Amino acid sequence: MRAPVDVIFPPVAPGQVPYWRLALRGCSQLCFQCNELTGLFFLAAAAVASPLAAAYLLVAAAIAPGARWLMGDRAEVLETGLPGLNPCLIALSLPAFFVTSWTDVGMWGVLVVSVVFAVVTTRVSLNLVPFPILAAPFLIVFWILDAVEPAFAVLQPVVFASQPAVDIHPGVAILYSLGQALFSPNVISGILFFVGLSLSNWRHGLLALFGAAIGTVVSAYNRSVVDLASINHGLYGFNGVLAAVSTYVVCGSQLRLAILGAMLATMLMPAIPELGVKTLSSPFVFTTWLMLALGWIDDKWFAPRPPDLPDSPAS
Repeated sequence: MRAPVDVIFPPVAPGQVPYWRLALRGCSQLCFQCNELTGLFFLAAAAVASPLAAAYLLVAAAIAPGARWLMGDRAEVLETGLPGLNPCLIALSLPAFFVTSWTDVGMWGVLVVSVVFAVVTTRVSLNLVPFPILAAPFLIVFWILDAVEPAFAVLQPVVFASQPAVDIHPGVAILYSLGQALFSPNVISGILFFVGLSLSNWRHGLLALFGAAIGTVVSAYNRSVVDLASINHGLYGFNGVLAAVSTYVVCGSQLRLAILGAMLATMLMPAIPELGVKTLSSPFVFTTWLMLALGWIDDKWFAPRPPDLPDSPAS
């Protein structure tokens, strides 16, 4: 049976993927896929919430492969779409946290500079660390922007209106959590995200749904210390989405680890602001790293070792 992506996009030989398809694969890596059809669905999900954010996403996805090519990467890296992950994340985050518009030339400049910085940071990080960097370069770039914001008039933070205390609506919270994985707090965006992910890998689609549900339930259980309106807007569940999929992809395709990862990422969320930075997607990054570290410790110190065999008698 042909994969859905192969029905719409003709298969191509390695090394022959057109540039525009590299850009779509970069969009799909926002949830660790390498699938042009998924990239289209993610673009549509972003456009439903904010057409400007979708335009920013397209620009980042278009710049990333070329920039990495200039830094020496070739088809075996570019065709995975991974060069687009961090640039696409920073592109989606800018309209979500800073005031901008179609005619805001300054913010378009910030977008280009941020995308290039994310590309360079990613490439340098790959040479320095022996484990998956995930969305760490995006976090570094955004935290720098957030820190220098008072010094640059072009960076005007969005003022989020305080939400009154409300009842928790689990169904809405789960769909918003899926959409928030793309900084797109919208029910339709959540549906498009889920469908696009499932068309690439149905297991990953289910894990994302489980992660959204776990994030919602865990945060609702701790309702005395979390904002109920934020739960409904998916702000606690989306790290569960990303952690479930990333842990499954990076840590050996084990369901129990994906579930644990979603729980830990949600529980980490209230702790990150204590470090003086915005939470963003850092809980899923730290959680995945923790799971990798625990796996390494388990292999080195706790894995059962075969018993020593007795020496054979001399003949």
